[in-house]
Amino acid sequence: MTRALTVACWLVVLTPSLAVTAEKFQPADFKTTATFELAVEKSRYLRPGATKIAARSAFVSLVHGLSPGNSDGLEVLFFESPVVESDLPDLTRNDAREKRKRSYAAMVFYLDKQNRVSQVNLSYVVPGTTVARTIAGTPDELKRYFSRAGFKDNRFAVKSSGVYSEADPAQDVFRLSWNVNLDLPVKRDVRR
Repeated sequence: MTRALTVACWLVVLTPSLAVTAEKFQPADFKTTATFELAVEKSRYLRPGATKIAARSAFVSLVHGLSPGNSDGLEVLFFESPVVESDLPDLTRNDAREKRKRSYAAMVFYLDKQNRVSQVNLSYVVPGTTVARTIAGTPDELKRYFSRAGFKDNRFAVKSSGVYSEADPAQDVFRLSWNVNLDLPVKRDVRR
């Protein structure tokens, strides 16, 4: 009885690492190209000038409990460096804290009850600058910016390009643009 209990305890301890390594690492599951650009003309908080993120990889998570409304959605993290096998523990168990120490972009696709995209938020992060905005919150904006956005059979496909502008002379004048084309498997299911 004691030996069986010891084996069971070890299995519980090892289960998270077994889950990560159970599936063979496939670089194609993360490979994509996407570009994001921020051009700041004037801002009280953002540094003026232009910056760019040229992503070479992405990581897709199905997220439950998003605010507002305890919604479900897909979070896509875009990185300038490729995702390699040694990145998997950080991505799956550490919410990509190490990968997020460098420039990255994140798109969150809120899903309705039929798993259709209902809203898209974009975060743009480079050292010293973070901008987060809802880039598509109405059916017209979704149609205008997203020629494809589908979640089926644990894969997420997106094709989108667009420009979000903010031009409040009293506060900020900037332009945030993106060009994304991906078709990747969802690699993590998480509750926030």
